[in-house]
Amino acid sequence: MTAFSKTASLKKPALLLAVSAALLGLAAPAFAAPKISAQSIIVNPVATTLSARVWVNRDPSGAQNPSYRVGERITLYTSVNENAYVYLFNVNPDGSSDQILPNRISSSNYVRAGQTRAFPASGDQFTFDVAGPYGLNRVLVIASRRALNLNELSSYQNGGNFAVVKPKTSQGLAQALSIVVDPVPSPVTQPVAQTDWISDTAYYTVGY
Repeated sequence: MTAFSKTASLKKPALLLAVSAALLGLAAPAFAAPKISAQSIIVNPVATTLSARVWVNRDPSGAQNPSYRVGERITLYTSVNENAYVYLFNVNPDGSSDQILPNRISSSNYVRAGQTRAFPASGDQFTFDVAGPYGLNRVLVIASRRALNLNELSSYQNGGNFAVVKPKTSQGLAQALSIVVDPVPSPVTQPVAQTDWISDTAYYTVGY
């Protein structure tokens, strides 16, 4: 797992990233359910004009699978082509995951069209430091034109600045995210229009 440390003495599980090409959104009926796949975690089966990207400092192209050693620092980047709320997760080799954004240290997770956000950003009082376990990590970004409710997916504990993800497996994360974007309708919760969200996955490897 990765660890990020605040410049003082705070250390906590965090996230690492790597990159691949953007996920394809294939045309499908408007009522099609989000797809769950081993590699992508969650994919919108409906075509949309909204797009999002993730990449790491070691591969600005987002087309490779860069390698980092334990102890090295990493910077994550994300951008969107339209104004959107951005949610960023790291899926560790053991299937557990960490929520990078939103958090209580960075500014709002609302990202403007064409804007690139870095984590950590210049001036932030924390770093992302690579830790174990060794192996392939996936970074997942979900962009939505409407704010998502993550109450059933993650929560802040003991005054922590980063929320703890409740599902402990990648399959559990995928199922939880499917419910987040397509919840059971209620007076206070309505599904997000499938043309209003998109996901992207990036990769990086923690090596020896």
